[in-house]
Amino acid sequence: MDCQDVVFSPPYSKKRIKKALLIMPELVLKKMLFVSLYLLGAKPSTIASLVGMPEESGKTIIKRIFKGGLPALSDRRQSTKAHEFQLPYPSVQSQQLSVITEGDSCIVTFLNSEQQIKILRKHKVHLRSVILTLLQSGLISVQMASSALGITAAHCRDLSEKLLKMDVAEVLLDKRKGQTGDLLVDPQVKAELVQQFAARSIAGYSVSGKALAAVVNDNLQTTISDRAIRWHMKKLGLMKIKKSLPNLVKSLKKTSKHT
Repeated sequence: MDCQDVVFSPPYSKKRIKKALLIMPELVLKKMLFVSLYLLGAKPSTIASLVGMPEESGKTIIKRIFKGGLPALSDRRQSTKAHEFQLPYPSVQSQQLSVITEGDSCIVTFLNSEQQIKILRKHKVHLRSVILTLLQSGLISVQMASSALGITAAHCRDLSEKLLKMDVAEVLLDKRKGQTGDLLVDPQVKAELVQQFAARSIAGYSVSGKALAAVVNDNLQTTISDRAIRWHMKKLGLMKIKKSLPNLVKSLKKTSKHT
């Protein structure tokens, strides 16, 4: 198929793409365009520049298409139903960059220079601060931002609005705290826990949180949870001596015989 004599209209293209984005995610549309241009004979590097997608990502899509067919075009991060009745997002400035999730990273590509910012998805505060800043600057849409962060568009807007009024630490850092006090685990319970842990380790019995919680609660008539027992075992460093304690006892017994 020779498209050299075909006239492409930028205004029509813009309208059609805008209409297409009302019924499908931007990433799916980019994949479709990449595959179409590839089949028409364009070079992957050229297509990547036009579509706003890293070349390697495009090549991966091509491989998946030829291996698994059309299902490879779907956005695997979200179900199809999530997009069936999706409303259009507010328009942004003419697209200057793309944001895609690839493996364990989120990649922001600047289309003019083809430079990239690669952020590990596990670094949530870093990722959110960058993506939300791009959203506030009008460089990406809410759809792109929420997709990159793996949250809903409503949650994305909420975080963005809060970030305009407050600092990163106040909005993005997880302020949830675990147990700050010992609560039901008083010195008597701790003593019984250490005693049972030591005795059961030496005798070869289970020292799991569930087993120790059962025996401690039975002996002291308490209702300590398995989770609380495990937390205190870790805090007291008991699991670090689980294997060494029996050997130490054997060693001391041998030493006592000689002395």
